[in-house]
Amino acid sequence: MAIFPQGLSHVDSRCNAGERRVLHQIKRCLGDDYWVWHDIPLGPRARQPDFVVLSPRWGILLIEVKDWKRSTLVAATRDAVELATPRGRVMQAHPLRQARDYAMELVDLMQRDPALVHAQGLFNGKLLFPYGWGVVLSNVKREEVAESDFDELFPIQRTLLRDDLDAAVDEGAFQQRLWGMFTLHYPHTLTLPQRDRIRWHLFPEIRLAQQASLLDDEGDGSANIALPDLLQVMDLQQEQIARTLGEGHRVIHGVAGSGKTMILIFRAQQLAAGASAGQPILVLCYNNALAARIDAQLRSRGVDERVKVRTFHAWCEDLVRSYQLDVPAERRAADYWALLAKTVARAVESGFVPGGQYTALLIDEAHDFEDAWLQVAARMVNPDSRSLLVLYDDTQSIYQKKRKRFNFASVGIEAVGRTSILRMNYRNTAEVLAVALQCAQHLIGAERRAAEPAMDSSSPDTADAALGMEHVHPDSAGRRGPMPVLIEARHERDEAEAIAQRIADSQANGRPLQEIAILLRTRFQMPAIEAALRRHSIPFASMNDRRLRPADWAAASVKMITLHSAKGLEFPLVFIAGLQAMPHRGEDLDEEIRLLYVGMTRATHELVFSAHGRPSAIVDKVREAIGAVGTRFARSG
Repeated sequence: MAIFPQGLSHVDSRCNAGERRVLHQIKRCLGDDYWVWHDIPLGPRARQPDFVVLSPRWGILLIEVKDWKRSTLVAATRDAVELATPRGRVMQAHPLRQARDYAMELVDLMQRDPALVHAQGLFNGKLLFPYGWGVVLSNVKREEVAESDFDELFPIQRTLLRDDLDAAVDEGAFQQRLWGMFTLHYPHTLTLPQRDRIRWHLFPEIRLAQQASLLDDEGDGSANIALPDLLQVMDLQQEQIARTLGEGHRVIHGVAGSGKTMILIFRAQQLAAGASAGQPILVLCYNNALAARIDAQLRSRGVDERVKVRTFHAWCEDLVRSYQLDVPAERRAADYWALLAKTVARAVESGFVPGGQYTALLIDEAHDFEDAWLQVAARMVNPDSRSLLVLYDDTQSIYQKKRKRFNFASVGIEAVGRTSILRMNYRNTAEVLAVALQCAQHLIGAERRAAEPAMDSSSPDTADAALGMEHVHPDSAGRRGPMPVLIEARHERDEAEAIAQRIADSQANGRPLQEIAILLRTRFQMPAIEAALRRHSIPFASMNDRRLRPADWAAASVKMITLHSAKGLEFPLVFIAGLQAMPHRGEDLDEEIRLLYVGMTRATHELVFSAHGRPSAIVDKVREAIGAVGTRFARSG
């Protein structure tokens, strides 16, 4: 059966009678190497054909469906159709002309991508794959238009009729009718990267990163802009989860680097597009850096201020100001944040702050929320929409101690049967992920649970995960890179100098400074490294004396931040320095390893550890992990 990234039941529920006949025939006749989307905006101009079919062997097909009766068709030209309706005669665009215009726009767009065109030969500069368009008149039979000029205006090779949708039609015959809608026929089987590049162009909302001014449709010379080699999009499971979330309480458990935040951004964008004025949507997370990243991504996608992005505590302060709540502590006090949260929780529970204020609420990194915070959030969702999305990975929980006997229902999140699990880690190379897992294996568990069906988020296995926060073992996407290394120095200055020299070498080899981060356990470890970077004339932005501002993040400089502040961020080259200071004074070793795991999984390509002086328990663990993983990879070739 063909794959429907929007979910078959969801598509079926949105179809009119004619579209449903087409849907059922596609489902019956096409195999699982076909991907089919229904009534979804395409490309930068958001064109919306009724069906889009993508096949690795045949390319792209756009289909318009009309449920007109023969008696409704009065007259037609190649550009327009005249219809007899209860309100009189009306003119509509010819559906074949519509489908052709949509197709040619997309062809023009994708022909600007060097990876999708022939570099030489007969088809030089043309798409690698065929494309086509057609129309289905689902309520017109062949016998009704026989002995007329119908075929001149609705050519038989591009027009399917009611007869073609009959259940008695052979599957192969139906496929041949679809293939006849293509403009050209030549052999080319799309690779998975090529198929993802096509999806990148077709569906801007599933892109992992927006490319500013990448392809301009105004013909101002932008066709000469070079596209990056890697255009990242959601994988099919991520896209299906994102498109089929629906209403009600939903929980997504995703490992580090599995695309949780990306799905949240997609969902917020979709909700904003369908929300009316005065219906706010709230996104909550724990740390400031992640909130800033989510906010920037949403604004870059054209999402307006109907979607509010806040850290939990910033949102609490919003409520304190709006409802004149009394927090029994000054902001500088050590217990201020805890008292702030308790004050807001009491006000919401008592009804002084009314619940149900948001048409939808989305929580990222929910594993860092206290139980009471989750309970407050659940109360703030409009009971008519019940649109609550919770994303978490308990392995990355670095602010909350391990929950005992926790389940989502206990805090008002009713997601049994509406839970999805993302196991695939796309952020890290196989080497980085393997070292991270080796260090944290006793926290994640050596034995993974039975795998859930990838495309069924309502299966009993995935439903069980909604009962509580579970550990899930990540799977590597298989991308390779250098082995992580450990620098062990005698003194603090030697360690700092080694880091600065390695950064200078990386910069000389073409690595932009903004792709490099240095993570440390505390801000007090930063001055020595800052001094070394100055000696090498390497620009940096440091959390040593202040929080990094938006301008700091955008600047071409090395970012020096604490491990706690690195949550939700990623960099191609990550240094985790000062390991000898872990575990920190009075901290539990397992909690420090959990924090280290978060830091390690920030590295998308290269990971460097460093320490000085006497090795700590964590330095020993990292050294052993690198050795064990290196041996394993060497044996496997």
